[in-house]
Amino acid sequence: MNDALALLAVSQLVCIGGLAYLYMQVQSLRASGRHRRRPGATRVHHIEQSPAAPARATENAARQAYAAQAPAGPAGRADAAAIASRMSELGIDIPALARRMRKSEEEVRLLLRRQGAQR
Repeated sequence: MNDALALLAVSQLVCIGGLAYLYMQVQSLRASGRHRRRPGATRVHHIEQSPAAPARATENAARQAYAAQAPAGPAGRADAAAIASRMSELGIDIPALARRMRKSEEEVRLLLRRQGAQR
């Protein structure tokens, strides 16, 4: 037990000595003036522009692009039945696919409809 305590004390002294050495090295670097920051790249040009203007243009473009692709509304029971019948014609087992994907059957039907499998 005494040997373990002695080794622990010696290892702590070595660590404290290492930290003191590193601290002294950092202080000497600061004193020598070698810590100056490099000037910025000369190829970088700052643009004097409001950051909100490009964001609004991007937002409007995204809204227009996705507005045409948005579905008309939630799928009704007739639509779900049509999808299920089409999947059975294609030989796709939706419940088995849903279990493998760890999703609900309705989510799988929606994914298949979006991928164009119901056509």
